[in-house]
Amino acid sequence: MSELQTLIEGYKKRSRNHGVKRNDESYKQCLEFTESELERLLKMYEGMLEEDMLARLIRDSIDHHIKRYHDYAVRGKIGSHYREVGVIESESIFEHVIPASSVRDMLIEGRLTINQALNTPTCLIKRSQDAKLRQNGLTSTSPNNWNFFQRYRVLDSQFTTHIGIPITDIETWSLKDHNDYFQIT
Repeated sequence: MSELQTLIEGYKKRSRNHGVKRNDESYKQCLEFTESELERLLKMYEGMLEEDMLARLIRDSIDHHIKRYHDYAVRGKIGSHYREVGVIESESIFEHVIPASSVRDMLIEGRLTINQALNTPTCLIKRSQDAKLRQNGLTSTSPNNWNFFQRYRVLDSQFTTHIGIPITDIETWSLKDHNDYFQIT
């Protein structure tokens, strides 16, 4: 028997605490860790001399941390920043209203702070509406990242904040309105 075979056959799955309780402390840990990792990755990327595979891997890591934070701390805490009127949460799509790749690139270019990138608008929409976005070429692009709801013109829907306050004009609701409403600096 080889050493590798002995090691593999002797492996016993360890029980880990997979049931991390969502609470203020876990959200704080998630934020602190994510901020630290993004700072580290941004410094690494800043030193890149060419857009090679290493640069791609760093961008992928930045994507991972932003999306993971959105999933755990935004989706897990409030569901999403916004919701399509009539959406049923269990039958919805958790959507990055400003495409995540654009958020990543704006963070890399210093157009967004880490805090702003971690709190860019998310929305729960109906699955059928996600298909409409795809049919209209809007899965990873937006006509206007400042007035971000303009991406949803093709949906002919109404939207509210996570607590039900209506967004009265999707043409003019801006990232400033979002940041002011959610107290994002």
